[in-house]
Amino acid sequence: MARLGFNLMSVDELYGGRFTGILEAAGLADRMGVDLLVLPDHVTISEQAHRDRVAVGFPYPIDTNWFEPLTALAAVAGVTARARLGTNVLIAPIRPAVLLAKQLATLDVICGGRLDVGLGAGWQEEEYRVTERPFERRFGYLEEQVAVCRALWAGGPAAHAGQRVDFTDLYSMPVPVQGADLRLSFGFHPTPRAIERVVRHGVGWWAAPMPVEEVRAAVAAIRAECVRVGRDPAAIPVTAATTLVTHGRTAEEAGAAPVLQEARALWEAGADCVIVHPLAFVRTPQELPEFLQPLLDARDAVHASTTTLS
Repeated sequence: MARLGFNLMSVDELYGGRFTGILEAAGLADRMGVDLLVLPDHVTISEQAHRDRVAVGFPYPIDTNWFEPLTALAAVAGVTARARLGTNVLIAPIRPAVLLAKQLATLDVICGGRLDVGLGAGWQEEEYRVTERPFERRFGYLEEQVAVCRALWAGGPAAHAGQRVDFTDLYSMPVPVQGADLRLSFGFHPTPRAIERVVRHGVGWWAAPMPVEEVRAAVAAIRAECVRVGRDPAAIPVTAATTLVTHGRTAEEAGAAPVLQEARALWEAGADCVIVHPLAFVRTPQELPEFLQPLLDARDAVHASTTTLS
């Protein structure tokens, strides 16, 4: 089933920088039928890291508000009723595993079981240093965090013996509404090693903005790996994102494909959910419905055609 996601990052700028603007936009998107509302994650960004990323297309000024996503999504939960809430993506290894399990379980309870979690390992070594977490072997630790979360989310007494974390006879309440099967995805670049990790853990793949053909190739590789290990490819959902054009410039000025065309291409390439970002195309809150409605119509058309074919 085709789904449409909406990235709330920097939407507060449309509302004079007020956080309540994010809540207003989230409520509007929820009422219109958007399937997923997401926020990304950075605890800190150094000036040097920002310069390096801007050189390869990073769209946000250094003074952009990066609201802590789990906290912010708890507020979003209170103004929405049906849309799922997600992290796009959460830099999990800078958070202790047991605390991460508690935070995600709490948020899933707050939103009534609507949480989708995109997990990533990040790219800023400085961000790890200042949060007092090791940068080395962060991908392996992320895998261990998934195991810790699933153990605790199954209820107690929980036990885990790993490289960094071990415990027995632990309870961490509440457990998620979704239980140990709370939806998780890995936001990794689709290298063969990353694809093996995705399939082995039975999580989804959450893609950063990338060319459609790269998404198509990654979907094919994921499906092939599922076949190789005997896992149902339908158990590995794919979430993709349309291109983030340079902040404050129109799609035409930046040479980006029109967002509607790109979203359709991503669904066709195998994405189950496509996340769009409005800031390159929207200048006022009043323009948000005009931006979202054609995308919702396209999603419905994709879903209808898929249902007909099946």
